[in-house]
Amino acid sequence: MALSTILEGFGLKRASGFFIQEARFLGVDIGSSSIKVVQLKKEKERALLETYGELSLARYGDGSVGRSLRLLEVKLVEALQDIIREAQVKATKAIVSIPLKDSFLTTMDLPELGEEDMKEAVPYEARKYVPVPISEVVLDWHVLPPKSEEQKSASIGSARKKFRTVFLAAVPKELISKYKKNFESAGLEISAFEIEVFSFARAALRRDSETSLIMDLGASSVKLTIADGGAVRASHSLDRGSQDLTLALSQSLGVDWDRAEILKRENGIIKKPETEGVALVLEPLVEFWASEGERFLLDWKRKGGRSISKVLIGGGGALLPGIKDLLVKRFGVEVFVINPFSKVVYPAFLEPALREVGATFTNAVGLALHEF
Repeated sequence: MALSTILEGFGLKRASGFFIQEARFLGVDIGSSSIKVVQLKKEKERALLETYGELSLARYGDGSVGRSLRLLEVKLVEALQDIIREAQVKATKAIVSIPLKDSFLTTMDLPELGEEDMKEAVPYEARKYVPVPISEVVLDWHVLPPKSEEQKSASIGSARKKFRTVFLAAVPKELISKYKKNFESAGLEISAFEIEVFSFARAALRRDSETSLIMDLGASSVKLTIADGGAVRASHSLDRGSQDLTLALSQSLGVDWDRAEILKRENGIIKKPETEGVALVLEPLVEFWASEGERFLLDWKRKGGRSISKVLIGGGGALLPGIKDLLVKRFGVEVFVINPFSKVVYPAFLEPALREVGATFTNAVGLALHEF
């Protein structure tokens, strides 16, 4: 199965189901510590929320809530079956995310070519970039639109550009086969795969041409993405996520994991007399995320990128008390916690609950929006 449209524009795509008045779309985000699902119904081009749910993987392995773990395939299938049942999922097909760590992304510059010539040139050129034999991966690619500053400088009658930037993605065929097998065992068909940074960006971005830093603050890792002109331009992953905060608290304060997780979620890095000990442990780790983000942005600017105008944060780590203020000080721009449910229609009584958990469902919502 090809990586169907993994590099499409966010929220701008119109799929083959354009003339279907009503259809269901299920996004499944298998994280390192939980599975999240979001089911949307398309009705007159509106995305209506039908159901959503999260299931901790701790109960299927030897782990604790909030801690990443790797499940046996039989346990993963069991978890998928349980969340489908508990969330009352009605869809039979799913759009599934591929972890950034299990994929390969890069950009390459190619001469301007016709569509057919580009189809031949990209796989040939990709051999220079992809670190494994091309026969072992599924390739997808997308010619990026001009960057914001390029769009502004372009004018009618200006000289045609000699090169175009191509965003290249590669995912091992073995991984895709494993996903298909597990989902089929759970009673679902996979209609499309999407590397997580693209679905995350789809849910995070609005229709604007600003340059943004998007931070996915997950349990086992932090994914950094730069979007400019409505398209993902670069991404980077850190192998230190929210679970590292809990682990540091557990070790420093001499409490068990579950207690440390509660202290982290309730107190965060807000410095108050009664919670200062928690903040002193957590703050250096959050500062590390910010420092890596600054390095990532510096590299982006060295390559000709413009300065960011905002930071968008999602994932469980985005709910850490005090994190917005710290990031504002470090990056010097506005910081927004992503509310992906703002892109869908839902009953008013769900508003408080969705605002509280929204950031953790960013990827799942982005997947479900794949066909809108």
